[in-house]
Amino acid sequence: MQNLDLKTILTQFKALFFTNPQIGTCLILLATSYGCVQKVQEKVEMKIGDVQPISSKGIYNIVGSTNLPESSKITVAAVRYLRPLSGQTEALLNPDTNTNRSILARQIVEVKQGKWEAALNLWQVSPNGSFQEAWQANPAQIRLFPEGGVTFVAIFDPATQSEQPDNQNSQKLKLENQQLEKLESNLIRFTNEGEKYLQVSQTLTVPLPTGKTIPPRRQPEDLNGGWGNRYQIPPQSITSKSTLPPPIKNRQTNAYLTPSEFLR
Repeated sequence: MQNLDLKTILTQFKALFFTNPQIGTCLILLATSYGCVQKVQEKVEMKIGDVQPISSKGIYNIVGSTNLPESSKITVAAVRYLRPLSGQTEALLNPDTNTNRSILARQIVEVKQGKWEAALNLWQVSPNGSFQEAWQANPAQIRLFPEGGVTFVAIFDPATQSEQPDNQNSQKLKLENQQLEKLESNLIRFTNEGEKYLQVSQTLTVPLPTGKTIPPRRQPEDLNGGWGNRYQIPPQSITSKSTLPPPIKNRQTNAYLTPSEFLR
């Protein structure tokens, strides 16, 4: 049987609308439903186009494209996976076991005319001025073995799009995100609660930080568990000139008031 498109079907049955209005009405409803289904079945697209270092101090620029609604928020992160030193051989055979991860940087960006862009700083500065990644400052992760690549991840979560009350497009995004629940994509993932989100990633070989810079100045919150040096009481300012009260012109006495001193 030859396949007929919607236009051909409407042309062949056009006369039925005039001879039998009920059949014509059914055909119009069928055509409308067909168009809606075709629109809903449009797949969501989101991809990372390019990742490039833009600084010798660990800053990377990530650009991407998508057909998500305008002003949609996308979370862009850089992740390095870590494994125990004793489990390197097992990790090669089964990459899903004994895997830890360290989020080196994260940024929330908005979609503008189908494009999005983020700049992530993967490095931190240690107290002695050496460059390092976040996991190298974590005592629980410092003994883990880092993988040679950093995974750049872009995540779109429909549930968090209209949380900002000052977003002018919050109502529009809310309606469009309700439609996203019906769309299809091979990028869709599910949380433990069964909620949908979209995720794309790209892994690049990124060496560990090297070199030094000026050590950061220690802040009070860096001392004594965030309390600072509480034994140091800041000196109070002492005014050089003391202000004396104005002299009393009339001498105080316990004598009775005279008639002229009463209020009138």
